[in-house]
Amino acid sequence: MRKFIIDTDTASDDAVALVLMLRAKEIEVLGITCVAGNVSLEKTLRNARISCEIADTYTPKFYAGAAKPMFTQHVNAENCHGHDGLGDVGYPDPQIPVEKEHAVDAIIRLVKENPGIEILTLGPLTNVALAIVQEPELLRKNVSRLTAMGGQYKKPLDWTANAEFNIWQDAPATKIVLESGIPITMVPLDVCVDETFIGRNDMARIRAVGTRAADFFIDCNRTMISNHHHNGFCMPDPTAAAVAIDESVVKESRDCFTQIEVYSPDGYGQLLYDFRGLSGKPANCRLITKLYSDKFKQMVLDCAALK
Repeated sequence: MRKFIIDTDTASDDAVALVLMLRAKEIEVLGITCVAGNVSLEKTLRNARISCEIADTYTPKFYAGAAKPMFTQHVNAENCHGHDGLGDVGYPDPQIPVEKEHAVDAIIRLVKENPGIEILTLGPLTNVALAIVQEPELLRKNVSRLTAMGGQYKKPLDWTANAEFNIWQDAPATKIVLESGIPITMVPLDVCVDETFIGRNDMARIRAVGTRAADFFIDCNRTMISNHHHNGFCMPDPTAAAVAIDESVVKESRDCFTQIEVYSPDGYGQLLYDFRGLSGKPANCRLITKLYSDKFKQMVLDCAALK
């Protein structure tokens, strides 16, 4: 049984990713640590627990983490996800409690207790970076892989002309993670807006499943659907979850040395990839560049169909 920590800023696409992970076979999520990102920390905690109740499998522990980036102010993405982060559908408050232990302390403890554990990050990397700062050797030795949704490598879009939201939100935290020595798999926005875009036909297929989860997958993303003129929506975080769950969904990847710009006002948050090895530095990141679209969408459908 593979063991995971999920660190998330739960809004609409994160919510689908959590259901995917909690319903995946041979995976046990030991803890869900929350961080401000798409929405405030309070809303993130609420949405993560709602997602767990929708998954209706088992209940991992939930922990509150950083309410803002390490050195800057929090900027939300409610324009993408709705005021509550779940499309303003009006889901009832969850009944799952939040642990008193801070998320950073929980990450350190769970890593110490479970050598070989994996981490899936769906938002800014603040919590993980703070854990690395406190216990760098422990995380380097005990975390077998960190799969992160973040960045882009060819598409000049998203939050700024050069940076994707999760990475831009806390660029210094990303720098700490990239330099940690932990094996990193990066799932960039490029594959999420291409191979795993959920179009009109895909939405109809999901809705036709007729389960509570299937309806949730569509309804909680209704703000993103509206932003795409009702033609569909992209699911970056479920894409990263799919990669973490099943490597066979990956069609192509590249190992490379990756660094981040943290000083330039114009380039802040931009990830720089040395594909040709010109820096002479060893690869510190595996970048996912192509996925099997049909396989990903089938994973979503199969997850939604579980009762």
